[in-house]
Amino acid sequence: MYIDMHCDTLYEIREERKQGNSCGLQDGKKLHCSVEKLIRGGCSVQNLAVFIDLKERPDPYENAMELVDIFQEETEKNKDRIRQVRTVREMEENRKNGILSALLTLEEGGMCCGEPEKLNEFYRRGARMMTLTWNYENELGYPGAESPQCWSRTEKRTHGLKETGFRFLEEMERLGMIIDVSHLSDDGFYDVLDHTTKPFVASHSNARALCPHKRNLTDDMLRQLGERGGVAGINFCPEFLDEHPQKENCLAQIASHALHMIQWGGSGCVGLGSDFDGFSAEGRPEDASHMEDLAWAFHKAGISDDGIDRILYENVLRLYRDILEE
Repeated sequence: MYIDMHCDTLYEIREERKQGNSCGLQDGKKLHCSVEKLIRGGCSVQNLAVFIDLKERPDPYENAMELVDIFQEETEKNKDRIRQVRTVREMEENRKNGILSALLTLEEGGMCCGEPEKLNEFYRRGARMMTLTWNYENELGYPGAESPQCWSRTEKRTHGLKETGFRFLEEMERLGMIIDVSHLSDDGFYDVLDHTTKPFVASHSNARALCPHKRNLTDDMLRQLGERGGVAGINFCPEFLDEHPQKENCLAQIASHALHMIQWGGSGCVGLGSDFDGFSAEGRPEDASHMEDLAWAFHKAGISDDGIDRILYENVLRLYRDILEE
């Protein structure tokens, strides 16, 4: 059994349909995360992200709502096998009945156009997690892709959250919506840490000490995240695993990142954030049906059975219990 905090399958479905191809959660043969593959891999909860590129289309809110519609149409069409969830109780009920749970998440806070009313509408439609930025500056703050690196909490911050971003933190905590710092600048990470009280996540980020990509977390960030009770989801994309990615070594590299993240953040801070359908590089696990390979890689790296269970699902489920409203 596993929980995956991030995939870009909704966006991939829309892109396939734009090209005239039939594609959905049930019949998406090219998808990493089709229903069949998720079931074969032992998935319990799959977070499905509404991802938008702010430079792609003029209206980010409408662009995002198209993907929300796809999410709800696909889960309704396949409700005998996968259903939308908003609470842990619904996740547990689905698992008892042999049904996959689909949690709607948002990747790019700019889709809210700086308006809390839009955030609330996404919440009403079932969104329960949001990254504050993607790769561009928006109304909430600055992304890691365009910002200087910061290595400690005490450094002066010039590229963190904006005033609207701080207001969104308050509203997300009030709603019971998980704050996601993947893609956010280093300064923004520490702004979130200093202006929130609940655990938060880096849904698809690895250890910067092993791969010096700005999207990955420093050792201090891992330590602070773990002390807060947050979780970092290991990203399977090869370029976030190694500076010189080699697809045949992905499983071993994922295990190495897990060990490093446990060393600095503790056994409760590591989960999965595959980024499936968000990258084209061929690596391993090949798709959601091959998650046993990942469990075996953790075992070979010396992680105990209990530790593997924490990574695969227990840590994320505990965080869901801490934040999601019943």
